[in-house]
Formats: sequence, structure tokens, C-alpha cells
Amino acid sequence: MTDVPARLRARRIVLIAAALSGVGLLVSIPAPSTLNLIWFVVLSVCLGLSFMRTRHSDADKAESPTQEMATVSQLPGVSQAHENTSAFLASVGHDLRQPLQAISLYAATLATHPLPDASKQLVGGLELAAETLSAQFEEVMAIAKLACGRIPLDPKPVALGAVLSSTVATYLDQAHDKSLHLRYVGTPLRVWADETLLARAVDRLVAHAVQTTERGGVLVGCRRRGDALLLEVRDTSGGIAPELLTEVFKPFSGYGQRLIDRALGLVLAERIVKLLGGTLSLRSIPGRGNIYTIRLPRLTGPTPV
Repeated sequence: MTDVPARLRARRIVLIAAALSGVGLLVSIPAPSTLNLIWFVVLSVCLGLSFMRTRHSDADKAESPTQEMATVSQLPGVSQAHENTSAFLASVGHDLRQPLQAISLYAATLATHPLPDASKQLVGGLELAAETLSAQFEEVMAIAKLACGRIPLDPKPVALGAVLSSTVATYLDQAHDKSLHLRYVGTPLRVWADETLLARAVDRLVAHAVQTTERGGVLVGCRRRGDALLLEVRDTSGGIAPELLTEVFKPFSGYGQRLIDRALGLVLAERIVKLLGGTLSLRSIPGRGNIYTIRLPRLTGPTPV
């Protein structure tokens, strides 16, 4: 029987050798030509794609003969197939990050070389593309882990004032660069939730608001509504077209096509809030902006055990 791990190691060695040879070629050239630069970019991308294909191929070959001979009628349901796909993506996340990180590293190394202006523009484009791809990849991996239940919950009392303060501080510089007002309203309110996941959901909403707002500002705050707590992110982006409202929380929807992160941050936020037992809703006012609202049970009285 063929040794699958040994074959995989051999392929990795070949791929790494090819990458190192490309780096060596460029380092040995004081001023790489545009042709050499393009060749190196293609090599880097091929390295990543080849590695992904190797992993997928070996996983397929490891399946039992019974599974290989299954007919369409014997295949699991759509929901089970979706769960299996999510589990597969989540489990190979570490290996897929390696070629992405390699491409970013190679681009950063190229930027340190004396290059013609045209080549500098190519390197800049490569760095931006690698950064965007890495960000989208992390969002997809997080969504996949949520879908297959691979993110454990650690519920505890969460002081929302600290969450809002930390999140807003993260995006102050980005808002300042766009001449936007970004602020939050302090609050003593608490919720019973996973602090890390809740903070990430709020982070994705604020990041989206700052990204899509060109003038005015973004306001983050909380308020009570009966036994519930409403955490709101308001922006002055001008609103969302009515025909796109139903697509906002869908991955790779028409709404996300004009955004750098393809609106995956909103998808991740909505699924995190759902996992926490809450809801995320959107109210868009044409010409004025959007209001994203996280609704969670308010923590009152003794801390739950």
C-alpha cells in the first residue's frame, strides 16, 4: 500500500524547493526585470494552489472504497454535505495559511529590492492582493468553524463598556484618515456571553461601518429594551439599496461584491451573535445611513452559574 504521508512529504519538498529556487534567483539579481517579477508572482501563486490541490487529492484518496463507489442516491443530505465541507475547511486551515503567508513574505522581500517604477507598482499590487486574500481567508475559516461547531463557548459576565471602548480605539486612526467621527457612549450594562466572540462581532460591525462611510461618522452604544439589551452601531454611509437588504448577511452576495472583504465580516458577526443566543438585525435609511442592532439578554441580579 502506498504511504500517503511519505508521498505528501515528498511533494512538499518539491514545492518548497521550487519556491526557494525562485527566491534565490531574485535575490541574485540586483534589479529584477518586470518579466522576472511576474514569473516569481506566478510561481508563488502556483505554490499555494499546488499545495491546496495536494491536500485535497490525498484526502480524497484516503476515502474507503465503499465511499468511492457510492451512488448519488447514497450520498448524505445537503446539510450533512455542508457540515462535512465546513469541517474540512476548518481542519486544513493551518496548512492553507502557509502558502498565503509565504506569498506575503515574498512580496515584502521584493519591496526591499531596488526596482523600476513599473515593478514597484506590481509589488504594491501583490502586497495589497495578499493582504486582502489573507483577510478574506480568515473570515471564511472563522465562518466554517462556527458552522461545524469547532469554536467553544466560554460564557461569563461581560462589561460592554470595555468592549465598546477597545473596539472604537482600534479604528480611530482609520476613521481619522477618512475625516470621520468615531465615538461610543459609555455604559455600565453587562451581558452573559463569550467576551471574545462578542468583541469580534462588534469589531466586524464597526470595521464595516468605517469602511463604507465616506462622510459623517459612526456611533456605537447600548440601551435597554425590557429584559433585552440592544447594542447598536450607527453609521452615516447613505444606506443600502432596498433590493440588496436581503443579501447583506449572505456570504459572497451581490451586496458584498463592491467591498474589500466581500461583506464576510457581516456574515461572521451575524453567525457569532446567533451562536450567543441573540439576533443581529439591520435597518437602513436611504440617504442617511444604517443601524446594526445586536439583541442579547440583559444580565441582571446574581451572576449565572
